Amino acid sequence: MSIDKRTSPRLPTSPGNYVIYVEGSGSIRDLSLTGVFVVDEDPLSIGTTINFELRLPTCSIPVKGIVRRSVPGQGMGIQFVQLGPEGKILLKSYLDSLARTPSTKT
Repeated sequence: MSIDKRTSPRLPTSPGNYVIYVEGSGSIRDLSLTGVFVVDEDPLSIGTTINFELRLPTCSIPVKGIVRRSVPGQGMGIQFVQLGPEGKILLKSYLDSLARTPSTKT
C-alpha cells in the first residue's frame, strides 16, 4: 500500500493541454497546484531542474520545477518550485474550472 504525499489533488486535464520545455514537449496527463505529470516517452531524470511553460486553453504559465518521478516510456512528474503570483491565480482558476466540470466517466 502506497501513501499519497501530495499536498493538493491532481485533476485530469482536457486534451490539447501541454508543456513546452527546451528538451521537448509533452501533453499533460494530470495537474495540481503543486505539480504536473507530463507524458513523454523519453522523460528527464529524477532531480533534473526544468524551466517550462504550461500551455492551457486560456493562458500560458511560466514555471520552474524539479522532476520528482520519471517513468521511461510514460512520462515524468514535476513538482513546481517557482510559480509567480499571477501564474498561481491563473492555475487555480483553471483547476477550479476542471473541478466544476462533470466527469464523463460512467
